[in-house]
Amino acid sequence: MSLKNLMKKALSFGLAAAMLTACSGGGSASGGESGGSEGGDSGKSHKIAILEVQLNDESTNRAEYFKNYIGPEYNVEFMFSEAIQDLDAALSFLENAADAGCEAVINYYPIGANTEQLVQKAAELGLVFTENGGRNADNDDTYKAAYDNFSGGFMADQPDTGRLFKEWMEENIDTSEEHGYLIATGMAYQGNAQQTEISSNMLAALEELYGLKFDLTKEELYQSSSPIEGTNDKGIAVYCYPGGPNQNGWLEGFTAALQTGKYDYILTSPNVIGNIGTAISELETAMNKDFTWIGFGTFGDALKTAIGTKDSFGNQTLAMSTVKFTSIVSAMAFAKVYNTLTGHHDVNLENGETSVNLFRMNAVTTPEQLDEMSTWDQPGKWVADIDFVNSLIAERGGASTNEEFQNNIYKYDFDAISAKMK
Repeated sequence: MSLKNLMKKALSFGLAAAMLTACSGGGSASGGESGGSEGGDSGKSHKIAILEVQLNDESTNRAEYFKNYIGPEYNVEFMFSEAIQDLDAALSFLENAADAGCEAVINYYPIGANTEQLVQKAAELGLVFTENGGRNADNDDTYKAAYDNFSGGFMADQPDTGRLFKEWMEENIDTSEEHGYLIATGMAYQGNAQQTEISSNMLAALEELYGLKFDLTKEELYQSSSPIEGTNDKGIAVYCYPGGPNQNGWLEGFTAALQTGKYDYILTSPNVIGNIGTAISELETAMNKDFTWIGFGTFGDALKTAIGTKDSFGNQTLAMSTVKFTSIVSAMAFAKVYNTLTGHHDVNLENGETSVNLFRMNAVTTPEQLDEMSTWDQPGKWVADIDFVNSLIAERGGASTNEEFQNNIYKYDFDAISAKMK
């Protein structure tokens, strides 16, 4: 019997079991937003596991949104992992989730080479699966196969995210002065689409700003799993540093690179603001060297501190970041698995293949911008309110096709959000 047919049986069993097993209490959403029938899905309860790759401000905010806002409205209980750092740990968490009565997993550990194995493992366990990632050469066949349990990917419009960094660099870097560039490329070497686009755009900005030619291609630089010099024909100091703060020795290697004194621009593609902010400030003072730092971030105390404080030279500690509304991303993820759990899996298909749905980020460069936006996405003032979530859920009269699902996300842009929140 094919895996798809097996999954149909598994899902049928899982949905039937859900009618008999209560996973959480019901209730209505806080904040007064309107919704459909109380408890959703005709009163059935569900349990969904969240697989996290790191524990930070974003994951804390996401947990609050899922547990205390989405959960009561749709009669869903959520189970959260510790920080998952490898495939074996991810597979083990899927097994633990199934043992705990979960029917679905939302995966925030998106490595393309792992997608097929995780989807198939989830199918064996009777779990619906979606991931915070997209299609690439490593997982394209999995998306084409349109597994019945695979609700697809959700991610930022990554080329658009990378463009925000490139534009800032082109508008703010003075090439008449001597500069060196430390680029944290994160997990681009593992195929992380977001960090690939940001790293690629940072390198492209340097090529265009200086008219330089790297000895290696941009791809060879950001795909390197080891630190690598971006030697070039203009003699500009460029250093690509892969990995993340959860890896042993990463922070020590990062600070050692800064201590060489070669680099005054710090360009970070992974979300490491809460991990390196103190080290940067201490080194800036100790070395009497003015660092300019831009990097991917998310709403929370770490970003607020980095944007809102001055360094020892009187400059903003973090000059620019890109932010997303975590509730919108969470709503997308939830809606994708919920549509499958409630018999509307076709909403996740595009031209017969499993879809990837996109959201757009926003640049933030001043404390005033951040202050306005950061008051929005929190308890009592979630950007992705129940009306928005319902617009993505077929069971609630929302999107009935993937095209409509995507259109409902894109039309809820920054201007629409700003007008609604005022």
